[in-house]
Amino acid sequence: RRSSDLRAAEKGMYKEHTVDRAPLRNKYFFGEGYTYGAQLQKRGPGQERLYPKGDVDEIPDWVHQLVIRKLEQHRIIPEGFVNSAVINDYQPGGCIVSHVDPIHIFERPIVSVSFFSDSALCFGCKFQFKPIRVSEPVVFVPVRRGSVTILSGYAADEITHCIRPQDIKERRAVIILRKTRTEAPRLDTKSLTSTLISDNLSDQVPGNRQHVLKPKRSHRKADPDAAHRPRILEMDKEENRRSVLLPKHSRRSDFSSENYWRRSYEFTGDYEEEQEEEDDEDGSPPRKVKMRRH
Repeated sequence: RRSSDLRAAEKGMYKEHTVDRAPLRNKYFFGEGYTYGAQLQKRGPGQERLYPKGDVDEIPDWVHQLVIRKLEQHRIIPEGFVNSAVINDYQPGGCIVSHVDPIHIFERPIVSVSFFSDSALCFGCKFQFKPIRVSEPVVFVPVRRGSVTILSGYAADEITHCIRPQDIKERRAVIILRKTRTEAPRLDTKSLTSTLISDNLSDQVPGNRQHVLKPKRSHRKADPDAAHRPRILEMDKEENRRSVLLPKHSRRSDFSSENYWRRSYEFTGDYEEEQEEEDDEDGSPPRKVKMRRH
């Protein structure tokens, strides 16, 4: 069922705002969609807006049957709570930068269900780009394949969360289930249409481009075999260079991302199988990485 949804997206069978593509990450909005990140005309917390009703596709039946109803039956969420489902499909090295799910848009809790591979949810990280670097998290939470994560209170509202590139080692998908607030601000169809028209007109006039609201798209296709190849990120390569250049007593190899990954799982005990923003780093040139076998 999920494969048929992806094929529909590739053929352009979904509504315009249902699919949002970025390098190494595709996002699918169902039920409700909203503007975020570089799509915003004015950036910053509180500027996000829901799309007009009907601008994204309805939540697929298989999500209702196989995910939402199961959570309702186990009383993880109340019946009828979910009206927004987002599917994030990550390739190895994909990420979502630190963010707080818009408080004025979504009620709490925020529920996510993970598929395909193990990963981690990190809190309180800071991102730098070109090359991408991520600071050590305040809290590192292993997220295993098939697990359900619930965010509320301090974890949802008072600290940012993210998915780091080094924590996506294989293809991973997550379904994020939320309920929009009745008073959440929404774009009206007229303003959205006029904004897009003005953007098209301004693009025709040299030197007259404006930053306006429109979904970002990337037509880059991921290598289908990438999920089976481990990657070395820039932060790991730098750590390796440091370990070669510095004297032994000055090395900080214990703080490399890979060692941190291992140390975190050792701390949590036996490592078994387990497993939105909402800003992403869209449009940046693809990272050059070397491959190695473990």
